[in-house]
Amino acid sequence: MHRGLAALLCVAFGLVVSSSAAASPPKLILARGQAFRVGGTRVGCSVIGPATAPSVECGIWGRTTHVVPGTLSMRIGEEAIEIYQRPLEGDLALVWELAQPPPPAHGPPPEEQPARTTTLFAGDVAAVPGTDLSCAVVRDVGLGARCGRVDPATGDFLPGSALATLTDTSVLTARINPHGEAVPGFFQRQPFVPTAATVDRELPALARASRRLSALRRIYHGTRRGERKARKALRAIAGDLRNDRTIAACLGFDPLFYHGFYLPRESISGGAGLRYAASVRRIEHALCN
Repeated sequence: MHRGLAALLCVAFGLVVSSSAAASPPKLILARGQAFRVGGTRVGCSVIGPATAPSVECGIWGRTTHVVPGTLSMRIGEEAIEIYQRPLEGDLALVWELAQPPPPAHGPPPEEQPARTTTLFAGDVAAVPGTDLSCAVVRDVGLGARCGRVDPATGDFLPGSALATLTDTSVLTARINPHGEAVPGFFQRQPFVPTAATVDRELPALARASRRLSALRRIYHGTRRGERKARKALRAIAGDLRNDRTIAACLGFDPLFYHGFYLPRESISGGAGLRYAASVRRIEHALCN
């Protein structure tokens, strides 16, 4: 790990944890099946697992999933913290794990509560009843959710316990040492994921780009087969965006530019073709950074 990054993580964890560990009473009691969003981000957390051993799962939420393909998520339980990455295809893959100290004995699990999702903001705290799990909305390295095991009496993280923070841009883990300081562990940046507002704005732009292909074909004497291939590629990108497959959508732009939108050679090197390519490049930049 680079020295500068290590220093940044020590500041993010060490100072923030020491100043906010004694948190205010939870704003939200997060029962199994309930969830919260971090206001102003795509981060969301929900309580999953059996009633006798619930855990908190946090990820980058989309319209159709709680873990956008390609991104990292975290699962915080009383026995372990696990960091996962969801590939573009397939199931979650475990990339990091930290064991927790033995959990204490708890009473009977609380009764099932109606499912609901609450929006929380910086400084808000959510606790899982029947456990010592707690999540706070913090500004460590960006606005996100930091979860771990706390002493219900003091709000301090338990000595020797592990905690993790997930934001739109990164995932960090740490362990509390005997002095009550958080020692950084795993760190990885999240892939870029555009905001929902950006996707909503660029989907109509993609549709307009698809409709303009007919005019380009006529200008440059292209083939209908080439037009169909380019239109199909743009529709596939739009379909991936609607299904939260933003990284897969971004991979779809390169073949279009490489093949010149399946127009005759050098059609996009000047004039209307160049202006069209520039308009699609702007869409790509907005969605893929």
